Amino acid sequence: SGINAEYGMAAADDDDNSLGPDISFEMFTHSTKLFGFKVILLGRYHEWEGCECYFRITSGVEYIKLVVSNGRVQGAQLIGETDLEEVMENLILNQLDISQLGESILDPNVDIDDYFD
Repeated sequence: SGINAEYGMAAADDDDNSLGPDISFEMFTHSTKLFGFKVILLGRYHEWEGCECYFRITSGVEYIKLVVSNGRVQGAQLIGETDLEEVMENLILNQLDISQLGESILDPNVDIDDYFD
């Protein structure tokens, strides 16, 4: 990206390391545990005007929220043992169009690992 090119050019003259470390990331990711549940936040996980949110909630087990814009996953909140971290990360990074699937992408009877992992 442009930022990486700029950093690379500036770092060539950075003998005293004043630029600091390169901290470029592909997307925001946070992982923690809360009340015994695994919590994973990926990408742009808060909804905004114009986006769609898809949910799968199994009380006491899991909470899954996908934030979708223009048919592409922009962020996700995964609480519990969902085993969807890698799939959602790939969908966000690759910007695959999931508009044909809609909310059925979260159907627990469909193994989306086979399609998107």
